[in-house]
Amino acid sequence: MFETELRRDIATADAAPGASPGADADIVLGPRDRWFPFLAFGVAAGVVIAISVLAAFHLPRLHPFHRQLQGNRWVDAFGWWDGWWYVGIARRGYWFFQPNRQSPVAFFPAYPLEMRYLGQLVGGPLVAGFAITVASGLGVAVLFHRWCVTKLGSAKARLAVLLLLLYPFAFYLMGAVYADALFIVASLAAFLALEHDRPIVAGLAGLVATATRPVGMALVLGLWVLYLERKGVFGPRGARRRPGPADAGLLLAPLGLVAFCAYLGTRFGEPFAFFEVAGARGWDQPPGFHTWFKVHWVKAMWNGPWTDGHFGHLAINAVATVVTAAFIPAVFRRLGWGYGVYVTIAVLATAAATKDFVGMGRYSLAAFPCFAIAADLLFRRPRLAYAVLAVSGVGLVVLTQLHARGTIVS
Repeated sequence: MFETELRRDIATADAAPGASPGADADIVLGPRDRWFPFLAFGVAAGVVIAISVLAAFHLPRLHPFHRQLQGNRWVDAFGWWDGWWYVGIARRGYWFFQPNRQSPVAFFPAYPLEMRYLGQLVGGPLVAGFAITVASGLGVAVLFHRWCVTKLGSAKARLAVLLLLLYPFAFYLMGAVYADALFIVASLAAFLALEHDRPIVAGLAGLVATATRPVGMALVLGLWVLYLERKGVFGPRGARRRPGPADAGLLLAPLGLVAFCAYLGTRFGEPFAFFEVAGARGWDQPPGFHTWFKVHWVKAMWNGPWTDGHFGHLAINAVATVVTAAFIPAVFRRLGWGYGVYVTIAVLATAAATKDFVGMGRYSLAAFPCFAIAADLLFRRPRLAYAVLAVSGVGLVVLTQLHARGTIVS
């Protein structure tokens, strides 16, 4: 059925191709396009949540020594590792900072603040974090679909949404108490708002993103470059449009980062404390040769052992980085410099800051234009699209249950 639909949609796309990048025209969604992202996310998230809870209750924990992360509630399946840092911030704020120790200042405030206030209504910050992630993940599916429709047309948009939701690390959009889903939905909202000439809304969404993760500056630069593209600075002179007063709204975007730095400077005397703790013992990612050139990762790959979980953990995050980065040139060509700058910083600059690619599986979710390009390439190859979706779905199931049991997946 999927292959038949793809073949029919190919003919439709050839007859009436989708809107070109940066098109201003409002896209009228048909009934199928209106419900598709809701249904797709509902099915994917339902499976992920069920697998997580069942794995947490019926399979052995893989990190029995971390008792502070363990519990017997269903929501504990989603609160491993960074999740409990966020819970701690929601409960106590940023209670200490020492450059050589792991500290809560490494985590940006927007997500734990939402957990704090929503937690007063839903039974605690951990439940709130789960709810915020699921709601943000649904927002990602809906906004990503709408964005893809404007760029690729409705048929390719549906494939792009499936590629994103079945990506092996997509469970970070479906309950895991991490800030990635909130960052991505804010980034999508910012880009969509700018595409529809709402720079103030784009700036406010960007503010949320820069208060959520340090890579928010990738969004700021991407938005500003896209703005210049839309004003014709990079195009023919005849295409140039004069800026208006509302365009200053884009200057709101970096204020989330600015506010957090101001708070850290006032509270601890170090405005870039989140950067200072990167080299703390256990994280061990100070800027320098060993981090930039992945000395730890190279040693692990060379020396093994090649059959344990640590090797697989490092390998899959590196593969996710390389595969995502491979689409960056096509993002520049197909979608323009604004999105190209955004994904370059979101993927390559972030990868450079890790000593062993750990985290890049989930960080790559933010590079949503790369998923759109992948859909564009796979659209005319239905059997290959089937295979990619099947393999990705299996990977999603495997990584979901590992995370629920306490393994550091990304």
